[in-house]
Amino acid sequence: MQKIWGHSSESALKGEDLREEVQLHLARHLGEPHIAFSDNDGWAGNTREPGPPVDVLVVPPEGERRFAYVCTFGSGLKKRPGDPIGGRIEFTLAVPQAGDAQADLAMLNLAANTVRQFAKLIHIQPIRVYAGETVQFSRNPRPILEGSNQIAFAFIEPCLPAPGFERLKLAGGESVLFWSPVPIDRDELDASSRYGAARFARGLAKAGVTEMVHAKRPSAARGAYGLRRPFLRLVQDYVRRVRTPGKSL
Repeated sequence: MQKIWGHSSESALKGEDLREEVQLHLARHLGEPHIAFSDNDGWAGNTREPGPPVDVLVVPPEGERRFAYVCTFGSGLKKRPGDPIGGRIEFTLAVPQAGDAQADLAMLNLAANTVRQFAKLIHIQPIRVYAGETVQFSRNPRPILEGSNQIAFAFIEPCLPAPGFERLKLAGGESVLFWSPVPIDRDELDASSRYGAARFARGLAKAGVTEMVHAKRPSAARGAYGLRRPFLRLVQDYVRRVRTPGKSL
């Protein structure tokens, strides 16, 4: 479990060539991206936020693909020393687009803000970005999404674009790795601490968890996925179910 409360600053610079590589990578594996948010003042060195300027690229829904895909650009401008594979990272999430303009835009903004903040975060905090690692932003977190029990994030490899998307190979042997910070609930957060990041990541994959943001996603903290909850938690859930008719475990 990683708790992010402190701050320190660091900046990084690079040219437009990396942005073009990321955009081409998205186009090859999913669809043509558009710049939805640009840190224009930040690129000029005037941003008031900590960390580097970060843009958000969006691949809009197309044809039968009824979801939008958000991806950062700017996080990968900084190479992370000691990273075994390339040392550059960008973040992605997918959001369903159901045809309700207001609701769709709200979900898109939430996902875009989430990946953008993670892209800035890795420049100002030494967080670990590996499969199954979790991040909690406060000691008493509130639900990330309205109507959900999701209160933290776990890193997984992107699943929805075409195979091979998770790693963009650059000239000189470097790479950009793409990671998705998916919202997780309290039981899943407890499971990550109980079983460790590697087993937790396998459980999420077995449960079919992807980078799609979904407030009502069933919890992966189940014995069927190798993430059985403690007996006391099962008893507490049973009591709560009995007291709340119609609510399942």
